[in-house]
Amino acid sequence: MQVDAPFTSGLPVSRPEALDRLGTSMFDVLVVGGGINGAVAALALASHGMKVGLVEGGDFGSGTSQESSNMVWGGFKYLSSYDLGLVAGLCRSRNRLARAYPTRVVETRFMAALGEDAPFAPWFAALGANAYWGLGRFRTRRPRHRSPAAIRRLEPAVSTAGVAGGIEYSDYLLVDNDARFVSEMVLDAERHGATVANYVTLEAVELQSTGWRAGIHDRVTGERLTVSARLLVNAAGPHVPVVGALTGSTTSNRLVFSKGVHLIVPQITDSGRILAFFDDDERLFYVLPMGGRSVIGTTDTRVENPDVVVTNQDIDFLLEQISARLNLSSPLARSDVISERCGVRSLVIPPGGADDSRDWTELSRRHAVEVDPGRRIVSVLGGKLSDCLNVGEEVVAAARRCGVQPMAPAGAWFGEPGRVDRARFDGWAASLGVAGEVAASLWRRQGRRSTEILDLIAGDPGLGEPMGGLSDLTGAEAMTIARHEKVVHPEDFLRRRTMLALLHRSVDLAVDPGVRKALEIVCGGGSVDVRSAGQDEARDQS
Repeated sequence: MQVDAPFTSGLPVSRPEALDRLGTSMFDVLVVGGGINGAVAALALASHGMKVGLVEGGDFGSGTSQESSNMVWGGFKYLSSYDLGLVAGLCRSRNRLARAYPTRVVETRFMAALGEDAPFAPWFAALGANAYWGLGRFRTRRPRHRSPAAIRRLEPAVSTAGVAGGIEYSDYLLVDNDARFVSEMVLDAERHGATVANYVTLEAVELQSTGWRAGIHDRVTGERLTVSARLLVNAAGPHVPVVGALTGSTTSNRLVFSKGVHLIVPQITDSGRILAFFDDDERLFYVLPMGGRSVIGTTDTRVENPDVVVTNQDIDFLLEQISARLNLSSPLARSDVISERCGVRSLVIPPGGADDSRDWTELSRRHAVEVDPGRRIVSVLGGKLSDCLNVGEEVVAAARRCGVQPMAPAGAWFGEPGRVDRARFDGWAASLGVAGEVAASLWRRQGRRSTEILDLIAGDPGLGEPMGGLSDLTGAEAMTIARHEKVVHPEDFLRRRTMLALLHRSVDLAVDPGVRKALEIVCGGGSVDVRSAGQDEARDQS
C-alpha cells in the first residue's frame, strides 16, 4: 500500500548559508545564546513573524543546557519554603510541555526513601506529595505512601536500613538528553524562518539609530562578519553579565552560580523509576534512568566562576552518598563511572535580595526577563527547561515593549506534529517495512524531518536498518542529521545530538564500527577522531 508523505520539513539551511544570511540581512531580532533560553526565544519570536538571527559561541545546548538532570518537573522541593505560587506555575508549565511534546517528555515515577537524613517524616512528605499532585491539576498518577517493606519489594537496590518509609509520586523526564531537546527547538526556530549558527561568538556591538550592529566571529573558518538587528536578546545563560558589559546594559536582577555534578554508572535499577534520597546535608539527589544506564546527582556547590570542572572530591562525595543508600554487593567505585556531567545553575537574586552563604542555597530556579526599551535590549536570566515556554512568551511581550510588532501565529508556536500526522507517518513507515520501534525513535528524535528519512528509505530500503554496534541510528537518520543539524565536531553528535558519549566510554566509541560509520556520514566523511568527545582523564585534583 502506498501512503503519501504527511508533510514536508522544508529545505535545510547549511551552516555557510546561515552565516552568509547573518552578514547580509537586517534582522528584527538577534538572539545571543543557543541554550534553552535562546532556543525558545528564537522559536517564539520567529513563529510570531519576526526575522530572527541566533548565534551561539559553542554548539547549541552545549552549556548549562547539556548538564541538567533531564527532569521536567514542577519544583516539588520548593514546597518546603511554602512557595505555592511558584510551584503551581511551574506545574502548569510542566503540563504544557508534556502535552506539547508527548513522545519526548514522559511521566515517570519517583521513589523517595526517607531515613534519618531526611528533613521530613514520611507522613509529612506524603501530605506534600498530595499537595504537589493537586497543584499540578491532578495530571499525573496519584502519589502513594510506601512502607519500608514496599520499597524493598519495588526497588530491591534501595537499602531500607534506617528508612522509616517513603513516597512514590510522578513528574516528567526527557526520553532523550536535554541538549537534544534544545537543538530540536533551535531547528524548529529555523523552520519558522530564523537564521541560526553555532560556533559563532559575539565580539563587539554598537547601538545606532536603526538598531544594533554586532561584530561576530566564526570560530570554524575564522571569518568576521557584522550582523544588523533592531533588537538584541541577551540569552547567554551564565554569561549574561559578559554580554551585558559588551552592550553597555545592566540588569536589576543578579546571578549567583551553583555547580552541579552528575555521574553516569551502570544501571542500578531497571524499574524505570527515579530514586530520590537526601544526602548528609539534607539536600535531594537522585538516581535517574538514561539509556540503560543510571545517572547519579546532583551536587550543589556555590562557585564564583561559571566555568567548572568535575573534581575527585565531587566524584567521591556522590559515590559515598549513593553507596550508603543502596543495597549493592559492593560500593560503587570510580572505575564504575562511565561519564560525567558538570555545569552551573544560574540562580536569580532579585533587587535587594540577600546574598550570603545561608540564603543562596534556598534560591529557586526562577527566571527573569528584563527590558531596556531605550537601548532595545532584552535580557533573560536564570530559569530552567521546565519553564521554557513561559520564557518564550515573555520575550515576545518584551520585544513589543522595544518597538517591534510580533504577529499572532496561526497555530501553536511550539510542540510536536499532531496525532493525524503521526498516524500517517506510522502508516507510511509500516508500508516501507520499518520496524515499529525504529519508527517510534525516528518520530521522537526527528519530528517533522522524519518524513525526509522515510523518503530516503523508500529509495534505498537498506538505509532503514540500524547501523549496528553501540548506535541505534539508521543510515537514513544519520544522513538527515548531516543535512539539517549543523554538526561541526564529533562531540556535537556524540554528546548532544545523541547520548553516545554519555552512555559509553570514549575507548569503546573509538573502535565501534557503527559509531564510526555514523560519524563519517554526519561529519562529512573521512577519518574521524572520537577521543575529543570522551571524558578527560586528567581531572583537577583540588
